[in-house]
Amino acid sequence: MGAPAPHASSGPTLCCDRCGCPPGDPLQQILMSAVWLVDGPDGPTTACYCRACAPAGPITDLTCQRCGDGPLLVGDLAAAPDGTVPEPARTWLTAAGWHLDEPICPGCRPTSCQIQEGLW
Repeated sequence: MGAPAPHASSGPTLCCDRCGCPPGDPLQQILMSAVWLVDGPDGPTTACYCRACAPAGPITDLTCQRCGDGPLLVGDLAAAPDGTVPEPARTWLTAAGWHLDEPICPGCRPTSCQIQEGLW
């Protein structure tokens, strides 16, 4: 399992990773912009799905406490009833820059320069 790659399906080429269809309308485009963290052959990987192809549960919506964004953790990667995120998902999320104690996404985490300059 390597470092997480940027979501390959983002941007103007947004298509469902299961059926390959592009979004048919603005609502479908919003739904397909959700990032799903799923089990892949080499460990956790990101995917996006149309409404018809979305994986069945269990599903955990991991939400950044600052911006409200975050991936949907699916199946064996979903959190336990007590909120514990399974180790493969924790490892992937940490490598992607998530701080899981709060949780805080990589885009909202302060840089060392911001901390040193008192901007954080």
